[in-house]
Amino acid sequence: MASLLPPPATDYRYAIGKAPGGLLPALREDLSVSRDVFAALTYALEMARCGAMLVTVGGQVQIANRAALALLQKKDGIGISRSAIVADRPSDTRHLQRLVQEAITNPQCGEPAQSPFTLARKFPASALVVRVEPGPELKCWNSASQRSALVKIYDRDPDLAVDEKSLTSVYGLTRGEASLATKLAQGKSIEVAANELCISKHTARTHLKRIFVKTDTHRQPELVLRMLVMAL
Repeated sequence: MASLLPPPATDYRYAIGKAPGGLLPALREDLSVSRDVFAALTYALEMARCGAMLVTVGGQVQIANRAALALLQKKDGIGISRSAIVADRPSDTRHLQRLVQEAITNPQCGEPAQSPFTLARKFPASALVVRVEPGPELKCWNSASQRSALVKIYDRDPDLAVDEKSLTSVYGLTRGEASLATKLAQGKSIEVAANELCISKHTARTHLKRIFVKTDTHRQPELVLRMLVMAL
């Protein structure tokens, strides 16, 4: 099993700047960030079990972990342009930038109301789940603002195994509700999930409403994120 520990700060600084495909520019040497702070930030991001990056206003990427770099390199659902994260659809890019702006300007409010959300992809059947939260405030960012946003990207695997028994015991879901929740966590639409479970769309939607109540979620991205956390 590969180590989760990042390389030394100097090497990791170089790795980000020379990422495959030239995704990110090398971090400026004149940034007022100590090696200890940089190492702590990169270590924290590498420990996340998802793609994770710290961005400033406009989605400008400052630091990203390997999982995030791999997703950006694929350019499927999300990518990078002029050092800023962009989605395939302009409307999704604008939505992402609004969430980043909100997380940076109103960190006291926590995660923005419209986070998490999903990004459709061209190739995999499942969408990406994106979560935006307030990040640390440091003087080292190459930005007029010293605040940042933490952007997490969850890549759903169609073969993702969610323990249905855990869903019934933790959230009190029925067997049918747990089966539907598992299908949704795998990136399937409610129509496809209903067909695979041999139930009507009406029954599936009724199940979904009850699942929302029992899991204290309000939208499918929120539900999917909760399921992903249990499976990871």
